[in-house]
Amino acid sequence: MKTKRIWAIMIFLAAAIAVLALLNRPAVDTDAEVLSLVAEGQVLRVYTYGELKELPCVEVEKEIRSAGFKSKEGLWRGVPLRTIFADAGIDLSSYKQVVTRADDSFVSAFSVEEVLADDNIFIAYSFNGHDIGGQEDGGDGPLRIVISKDIFGTRSTRWLYQLELQR
Repeated sequence: MKTKRIWAIMIFLAAAIAVLALLNRPAVDTDAEVLSLVAEGQVLRVYTYGELKELPCVEVEKEIRSAGFKSKEGLWRGVPLRTIFADAGIDLSSYKQVVTRADDSFVSAFSVEEVLADDNIFIAYSFNGHDIGGQEDGGDGPLRIVISKDIFGTRSTRWLYQLELQR
């Protein structure tokens, strides 16, 4: 009788450990290629999720208001666009704008001046201390554009996968 009880407890504990391990896995594969930088049809650089998270980041308390979706207010963490271009060795002075592209075909554009402005546009990968889930998880990511100086979220690209430089 005691042996059966011990086995039952061991099976229960093994199942609990398996469930907790499954729930505690990273939300995003850090080796997954998530962002490409493109200019004139050429891929200049591709970043993995892990590489983006290793770059210097900023944290901004921000509400993104939306007419079509529920507004989101909280602490966003991510990498400034200008930091990403500098890391990739790209000189923005010969370009006029940066176009963002999303998995849902959404496109928005920013002038190079906006991109270079202090504390303005960044690629968020975290919201309130948690990874931004992907579209398949009901999230807005794993990457999302956040514009500190915009009141509304009309250009805050969700499900971001590409930055295109245009002259």
